[in-house]
Amino acid sequence: MGYLKDQEFIGKFGKQLKKVREGRGLSQEELALKSNISQSQIARTELGSVNTSISHVNAYAKALGIDVKELFDF
Repeated sequence: MGYLKDQEFIGKFGKQLKKVREGRGLSQEELALKSNISQSQIARTELGSVNTSISHVNAYAKALGIDVKELFDF
C-alpha cells in the first residue's frame, strides 16, 4: 500500500486552521509563538502545501484554546 495524501482534505484543514486563527484575532506569527511551530510551517499548513502531523494539530488546538475536533469542522 502506498502513501495516502488526500490533497482536498489537507486543503480544507488548512482553510479551517486559518479561519479559526483569524477568528481568534491571531496572526501566523502569534500562533507560531503560542504553539512553538514555525510561522513558515503554519503558512504551508494553511495553504495546504504540507500534510501536517497529528502532534501539530494538537499544538494548534491548544494554542488556539479549542478542542481538536473544531479544526476538523469543515
